[in-house]
Amino acid sequence: MRPIGWGVLGATAQVAQKAVLPAIVASPAARLVAVASGSAADGGGGRFGAARAYRTYAALLDDPEVDAVYVPLPNGLHREWVERAAAAGKHVLCEKPLAPTAADAEAMGAACAEAGVALLEAYMTPFHPRARAIEALVASGRLGALRFARVAFTGVLDRPDDHRWRVELGGGSLLDVGIYCVAPLLAAAGRLPARVEAAASLAKSGVDASFSGWLDFGDGFTATIECSFDAPERQSLEIVGTEAAVLVERAHTPGLEDVAYTLRHRDGRVEPMVAGGGDPYRGMIEHFQAVVRGEAEPRRSCADSVALLTVLERLREASLSRVVV
Repeated sequence: MRPIGWGVLGATAQVAQKAVLPAIVASPAARLVAVASGSAADGGGGRFGAARAYRTYAALLDDPEVDAVYVPLPNGLHREWVERAAAAGKHVLCEKPLAPTAADAEAMGAACAEAGVALLEAYMTPFHPRARAIEALVASGRLGALRFARVAFTGVLDRPDDHRWRVELGGGSLLDVGIYCVAPLLAAAGRLPARVEAAASLAKSGVDASFSGWLDFGDGFTATIECSFDAPERQSLEIVGTEAAVLVERAHTPGLEDVAYTLRHRDGRVEPMVAGGGDPYRGMIEHFQAVVRGEAEPRRSCADSVALLTVLERLREASLSRVVV
């Protein structure tokens, strides 16, 4: 079986350098063909053994040996380059969030479907064994009827020139890390929230530096989320049901060693739990390659990404209007 030829648009992105490029080169079913970046002579792929480096993204898309591209560009550039990649016949793994708006994501999905290429949002958390174990736990009903959830992803983004501080590039804490907070809630509830409320603290640039939201899923299940670029790091997930509650630390960007979580039972017992470890980025790459080869359906569909972005848009609207929407 011929390895899938990969290209990376914006290969100097931090997530590409630290996580996705290592996962690609570690896969026996992958070959890193080309990288592109306007900010590095080697396109950011020198130490990963990329066969070619391009100064422009368009030149990479013209490379006939590139079968699939990874797009870790700023959010505001996702739609343009996903649609251009699809037009060039390339399968696309696009960094989360898939787009700044649900309408953009729908258009990207339609473009890829029309071109007959795969599109997957690069949201890696569900590919970690612990995340899968918790998802299965919630789905099993062992927690009972769901009552509350609390999800936080906060940290300090102290680089003032980072694109995530820029409105026109789709910046802000809600778009950047809100997916990690909202996606597990949608998976647990199995439906969109009936009501949301929110508040945001804006940076001078106009993006939300911190964001808090409340979601009412009906049937007595409510949830709170906290996202921030200017607060100490916290990555927690707690889902509380009538029979048990599950609590996870470092829930959103787990590494090989992040295998523990806690189950608190109705009778007061505290049960330490351990799941398998693994590299979620490697799992995501292997899954995407299986989708490209026609061996699997996407674990996360474009419709899933659109649904999540719809909720993020409602939360953003609620933070601006300060009314329930």
